[in-house]
Amino acid sequence: MQAPSGPDLVADIERLPDAVAAYARAVPEREAVIFGDQRLTYADLDREIDRYARALIAAGVETGDRVAMIVTPRPEFILMLLGAMRAGAVWVGVNPKYRREEMRHVLGDCRPKLLVSILEDPAGRRYDDDLGDLAGDAAANAGLVTIGGVLEGRSRSLEAFLAAGDALDPAGVADRLNRTSRRDPVSIVYTSGSTGKPKGAVLSHDGFFHSYKALAESFVGRESLRAGHRVICNLPTNHVGCQSDICGNCLIDGGTIVFMETFDPGGILETVERERITILGGLPLMHQAVFDHPDAGRRDLGSVSVVAWGGAPMPAPLLRRLVGKGWFFSLHYGLTEGGSINSVNPPDADFALLTETIGRPDHDNEYRVADADGVPVPENGIGEVQIRGPGVMLGYFNNPEATAAAFTADGWFRTGDQVQSLPDGNWRFVGRVVEMFKSGGYNVYPREVELALEEHPGVAAAAVVPVADPRYDEVGWAFVIPAAGADMDEATLRAFAGERLANYKVPKAFLIRETLPLLPIGKVDKRALREEAQRLSAAG
Repeated sequence: MQAPSGPDLVADIERLPDAVAAYARAVPEREAVIFGDQRLTYADLDREIDRYARALIAAGVETGDRVAMIVTPRPEFILMLLGAMRAGAVWVGVNPKYRREEMRHVLGDCRPKLLVSILEDPAGRRYDDDLGDLAGDAAANAGLVTIGGVLEGRSRSLEAFLAAGDALDPAGVADRLNRTSRRDPVSIVYTSGSTGKPKGAVLSHDGFFHSYKALAESFVGRESLRAGHRVICNLPTNHVGCQSDICGNCLIDGGTIVFMETFDPGGILETVERERITILGGLPLMHQAVFDHPDAGRRDLGSVSVVAWGGAPMPAPLLRRLVGKGWFFSLHYGLTEGGSINSVNPPDADFALLTETIGRPDHDNEYRVADADGVPVPENGIGEVQIRGPGVMLGYFNNPEATAAAFTADGWFRTGDQVQSLPDGNWRFVGRVVEMFKSGGYNVYPREVELALEEHPGVAAAAVVPVADPRYDEVGWAFVIPAAGADMDEATLRAFAGERLANYKVPKAFLIRETLPLLPIGKVDKRALREEAQRLSAAG
């Protein structure tokens, strides 16, 4: 039997586990998940999702209960996520890189019925003490299941958890499975907290399918590039990019997910060669590290057909290196709260569009670029992206005040992101509303300054942040990563910026760095850069 295509599945199916079931019937022996020596076919994956769903029911998890998980990208993650969806529970990811107080905040807010965790991560961090403390605090009412062993007297092993589900009569729990609708909650994703304490965005089945439909617009006429594709997943499991953009989209396409627990540029190149990866996705700085790696020139990357990125703009110097290799480029912009993908490049995008814009809005959601009063701006005007539609979150969990503040009176979600609405329908990203600053009374948009600096062939990436200034109120400070082999200095950068930017936009200081601090999701941590710049400024 010929496998159904992704678009066919989207037309008839409302839940991600149902897409897996469809492939399990049509192509049961196709590989779905790979992790080291472990390989699961679609038949295996579907059967294991049922096991996890029954185990959740056996553990007393009811419809709508939260199941929290501290886990790296590995099969237990996707099985628990899809098992929770099938059982009607709501999955909550907790990044293993979080410190204890960050974990405490998430668990205390979502109040899980069950907490599932690894006991040790690949870097050797043990979670025994964290789990012992958290189980007696934020997760006091939660059962504790541990992967890779047990905490004596405190937890059950994953094997014991699954065995309890195996003991249930399948007929007796059939009415609990697959009874949620597309607008029911399935995942809570806690935002990075770059502007305060993380809030839990509640996502629906619709949100996962919105991501798929939105990304498909970038592949119109090139759908074969996605059919049955093979992709690496090494993003944090608590991030919507991992759950939806990579894993969800891949499974709807009937593709194969290759899990890697850590970001390892050399390991990525080796995995591309060994597993014949077809879509190489990631954040731009991840791509930078991969293609700067010494093995990049000797590994066989012939299986790759698509290089995709989101989360941040691709530096022009890096994209110049990748052009001409026969790869299709796919960029997207989006927010967790908006369905993860909210704009994509058209299939015929040229170099300028790929580096100077974030593409055009998709057609699954509705969008407007509006001023502070909600009035759409004219062509070439700058305004805030506002969204409504199936991809938009259901709200912030346990936080009605934040939910109300996030939406306009007429129901549009306020992203806080400012773009310039171009005549051809594409958007040029300007920056976060909270990132824009005034220098001498003029508005300065950090991304505009970063783009200007990245035009220099000796600049690999740039990040600009505001610093308080007694004369101008605020001024920009630029953190710059030089391109490989480039000899950058402040005088060169200042002169280059002065040729391209008005004087008030030229950063007051240029700091050369080998790397930039990153948030757990891989984006540049601008809060950390602002704090460093403020310290240096105060020190004179």
